[in-house]
Amino acid sequence: MPDMEEMIKKEIGQIGNLSERVVFKDILEQVFLSLYETNQEMYSALEHRIMDDLSFDMNRYRICTGIVEKEYLDRTHHLLSPMLESDLTDSSYELDMIEEQLEEKGSCYIKTLFMECDFLQIQRLLQKEKLSGCIRTSKDSYPAEFVLKKNESYLKEIAHLYEVFTSNGIAWQTVNAPYLYKFVDVYLTGHACRLSREEEITSIEPELEEYGEWAHENFIPLWNIKKLTLNSVGFPVPCEDHKSFEHVISIREYGNEHVYLIDDSAHILNVRQSKNRLLVMGNTPEARKWQVYMIRNGQSRKFERFTYPVMTNQRKDEFVERFFKRQGVSVRTASELRRFLEGFGLSEYVEFDSYELTDQKREVPETYSMNSFIIDELRDNEYRKCLLLKFKGKGKNSFLLRDLISFLVSEVQMLYPEYLCEGELI
Repeated sequence: MPDMEEMIKKEIGQIGNLSERVVFKDILEQVFLSLYETNQEMYSALEHRIMDDLSFDMNRYRICTGIVEKEYLDRTHHLLSPMLESDLTDSSYELDMIEEQLEEKGSCYIKTLFMECDFLQIQRLLQKEKLSGCIRTSKDSYPAEFVLKKNESYLKEIAHLYEVFTSNGIAWQTVNAPYLYKFVDVYLTGHACRLSREEEITSIEPELEEYGEWAHENFIPLWNIKKLTLNSVGFPVPCEDHKSFEHVISIREYGNEHVYLIDDSAHILNVRQSKNRLLVMGNTPEARKWQVYMIRNGQSRKFERFTYPVMTNQRKDEFVERFFKRQGVSVRTASELRRFLEGFGLSEYVEFDSYELTDQKREVPETYSMNSFIIDELRDNEYRKCLLLKFKGKGKNSFLLRDLISFLVSEVQMLYPEYLCEGELI
């Protein structure tokens, strides 16, 4: 703009006739300069829009996970909410339903237990083919048989979150969710005698032997995601390709400090967040309702206390971290690998010690993949070497150590797809 003003002043100065100079100035101010300023404003808006799309802060998409006893759940919490709303309903035992399930499927789901023990101990528990127990009623107690299965309902939520990230064009980062791998489902497979319709079932309990002290009921997983249903504002605007339409969704009610993702991979091409609006480009020409994932951002408050710590996949916000991320530097040395692992801020639980390259993976792995839903179709596991990462535990919340190592190993696996990555607690 300064160059343009200088050019105009020079041109005006070359006009000798004063009346012509006045007319020329009026035309420039009323038409040309107004048009030029409008064009500059549109160019500046386009530039900011592109820069907003290019600027990417992974920590803005951080996922927090935790767990709480059902009786202590705060539905008004500013950050965390239940992963599944169905966890809030009270379970009851109906005799007709139990008998029907046993007859049709051979088993009946009873309840979910949170096991406060190490990953390897849970694996040994799940290997038991049959467990004894009892059904207690208002009249008597009857022997029964049970099986335990790994709970998959919460893990399916994480797998679907990956699909939401992918459809919104957001790079995936492993969710640090150690508690989700400690839930087991209890199934009744049979009981000794047929119960009377007059009896009311008061409890159904499997005998967990030495694992009983670690089993807890009525625990609910939490995360910093709230699911919303929001309407389009106004009419969709046709895009230049004459095929797509831009929908506007207002998020003023919830705040623009949070992140919003659209849960609709079939109808969206692009999603952008601009102040108090979501701009969704898709192939739907009509205004509609949208399923939205709100990833809530905020800090834990000092007066809040959880029985178990809240975990996050957020990385430390330091100069070195920003520099490496901006430069796109690959992790190629042991010191860089150590820096990468320490960037997750889990040093109070585990500490990276060393690594080892081997030709075979361990017969009984100590860790697992937290990204098992991501299928690698381009590599053959039989011909890949194993990268074994060794960690030392710090003794705090020891039952979580192998799960936290699994999170770190899962992140390293995304760095080194040419290896099979495993972890070991030494």
